[in-house]
Amino acid sequence: MQYVWLGILWVLFGVLHSVFAATRVKQRARGIMQNNYRYYRPVYSLFATANLVVVVWLHFTITPTLLWNNVIAEKIVAAMLIVPALVIMGISIKKYFIDLSGIDVFLKNRPVKSLHLEQGGLHRYIRHPLYFGTLLFVWCIFLWQPSISNLISCACITAYTIIGTWFEEKKLVAAFGNEYVLYARRVPMLVPVFFNRH
Repeated sequence: MQYVWLGILWVLFGVLHSVFAATRVKQRARGIMQNNYRYYRPVYSLFATANLVVVVWLHFTITPTLLWNNVIAEKIVAAMLIVPALVIMGISIKKYFIDLSGIDVFLKNRPVKSLHLEQGGLHRYIRHPLYFGTLLFVWCIFLWQPSISNLISCACITAYTIIGTWFEEKKLVAAFGNEYVLYARRVPMLVPVFFNRH
């Protein structure tokens, strides 16, 4: 039953995250909150973080049941791959933390950023580096400890990431138009390519 609840909570987290990030919902919130709408993102970030903490807490309360006894080679591969995963996540979070969290609303003299399509850095190789880093990280955890709970969490996170990326791509096309379409033809979405980059 714990596994069922783990899956349900992951699905609930994904649904709530998608709903509150939806353009229509944000437009509705803007109309209701008016001048206080600037607090929408930081409040939502706190809400999403609280949800995530609950799911992760349940995950770690489940006694691991291994699907197989992995060999040392699997642990070595997992340990080697988890380092670049953390580096990619760290770079991405550092670059976008203020915007993603919404804490910029509390910063004095915060610069007004113009809308532009980021194509440098990690974005030269992949359109969504944070998502790739996250997926690589969670599957390394599963490879290190191939338990049922880790598999459920990895599967839910992967499914949500793919679905969420599909919706985000639509937003990006709407925001940047043909510039993003051309960029998407050149750079892969979730699996980086480090060769033949223009």
